[in-house]
Amino acid sequence: MAPSTSCHRRTPLSYSIYSNHRHAALLLCAFVVAALHPVVTAQYDTIDGHSCFRNLDGMMQSMFDLANKYPELASINDIGDSYLKSSNSINDDYDLPEGGFDIYAMNITASDSSHQSSAKGKMLIISGVHAREYAPPELAMRFAETLVDGYNVDADITWLLQHTEIHLIIYVNPDGRYVAENYPELMWRKNLNPNQGDGCSSNSTGVDLNRNYDFAWGNTDGASPDPCDNEYHGRSPHSEPETQAVVNYAQDLFPEEQRKDPADINVELGEDIMGIFVDIHASGGYVYFPWGFEDSRSPDDDALQALGRKLAHFNDYKLWAPGSSDFEYPAAGDGSDYMYGVMGVASFGLELGEDFYEDCNLFEDQVAPTNLPALLYASKISKKPFSLVKGPDIIDLVIVPGSEQDGDINVTVVASDSLMVKSHGGSATGDQGVAKVQLYLDVHPDDYNEGDMTWEMLPVEDNSEDPTFELEIIFPNGISSGRHTLYAQAMDNDDYLGPVSSIFFDMERQETAAPTISLTARPSSAPTYRPSASPLDVTSTSDPSELSTEPSSSPTLTPAPTVTQPGNPPNNIVPATSPYDNASAYDNASNAAYPSVAVVASVLLLFCLV
Repeated sequence: MAPSTSCHRRTPLSYSIYSNHRHAALLLCAFVVAALHPVVTAQYDTIDGHSCFRNLDGMMQSMFDLANKYPELASINDIGDSYLKSSNSINDDYDLPEGGFDIYAMNITASDSSHQSSAKGKMLIISGVHAREYAPPELAMRFAETLVDGYNVDADITWLLQHTEIHLIIYVNPDGRYVAENYPELMWRKNLNPNQGDGCSSNSTGVDLNRNYDFAWGNTDGASPDPCDNEYHGRSPHSEPETQAVVNYAQDLFPEEQRKDPADINVELGEDIMGIFVDIHASGGYVYFPWGFEDSRSPDDDALQALGRKLAHFNDYKLWAPGSSDFEYPAAGDGSDYMYGVMGVASFGLELGEDFYEDCNLFEDQVAPTNLPALLYASKISKKPFSLVKGPDIIDLVIVPGSEQDGDINVTVVASDSLMVKSHGGSATGDQGVAKVQLYLDVHPDDYNEGDMTWEMLPVEDNSEDPTFELEIIFPNGISSGRHTLYAQAMDNDDYLGPVSSIFFDMERQETAAPTISLTARPSSAPTYRPSASPLDVTSTSDPSELSTEPSSSPTLTPAPTVTQPGNPPNNIVPATSPYDNASAYDNASNAAYPSVAVVASVLLLFCLV
């Protein structure tokens, strides 16, 4: 079978389990490629019996190695201390490293961006809150690696990192995590604060950090005042240094003007807020969002319901949501409610997989391949989450050759206002239909200025909920040879814009006996779990002298320069120095694993596209 001659970008939306047969086949291919993603966990220490999960030491070294190898994209800051370190305590019950642990935050963003930190969207992901939940830190780290691997390779990831900062606190609870990894029989959940639990057994002390936030703190319907209980809320709100580290970081990261008084529980945030908070847990297969302290809807429920359903489109998780039959139980003083109810940002959580000590086969085959695209989707809307989530989504973006004489291209887009919110009973935000799709050449829609190249697409098939748009673009002489980016954004009939999708393509001029123009799409090696664009050729008999050889006036994407930090850390946060002597482990691991894996992955991707 011959390779496809189209430049075809299926967005992550195509990988819903409930998509058509073509989508299901692509999903299967994506899973195979995901299994080959060279995260090189084998090059680092892993948890005994769980080779897919790096242990605490291996993960910490992975983080610093990643930042050392890609300083233009990743930076690490020391944001606080664990209980044992902050209290200078020694735990005699378990064999623990002396001195406790630092708590680190990693910032993934492009330092070569023309956008300053203050103008970028912000997303904060935390994991490792409950010590025994093995999968969340690995998923968070793989997301960071996916972003770094995809920069300047995948069009969506490239613009995302130029417009967004993605912050990750991989281990909120490193003390507890060390116990959970080395004493798995204890099923350790909390931190290691003995909290005057004199009557507690040695394996039941500690504070549940996800009941310690200062929102609905102390509600006994969703937390416990008993120091021996797994859901003990602590002596007071934000009593624990781990909680304080997260809160202080969030306060520095998210806009102060968006903060709310917790008493204003019925006041909506509105559609102009910036920022998303994500709390990754395990297990059960849920997407949850406020309110969590009680089964009642928040004032921004329409936006949060749309967000929950669109995330569930990727992973097919149930909605642990207010008003839902899958609202399992209340959780008072949790991070998701606090970040929405006090920090004033969009907020949700994930409950991954089926077990605290997740099976590696399930993690590799289902958890990672379906949740990484969900995180990517959330990050794409982080600049205006409550507005963009209500808009239509680009389901398919395809470029095919146009006229051989003109060197033009034909663009086809499938957009939908309803597809991603159909599951779990649908949502009112998906009833408006798609009014139009706008294309932009070499300029992101948020950066558009008068004179930049843009085209409006109208539907050619609008008798369905997922209309198809087509447009023939004849490039003017000012389009230079080299790589270009085509952006697409849809609008519904209520004038809500949806997330941006994009694709790279190359315009090349070949000096041959019969002068030709070659239009090719750059294949993506980034593990974004969607097939990359396959090569295509457009042959033209046009005189190449008619084509401009001057650089395009539109922004071009070039490899990022090497700098020390990708943007400024939040206020009062000091960049961390690596506690590890070997700063080349990630580089060595990558060099050892990438060549063979990349070849196999490329072959599989090509097979998926034919």
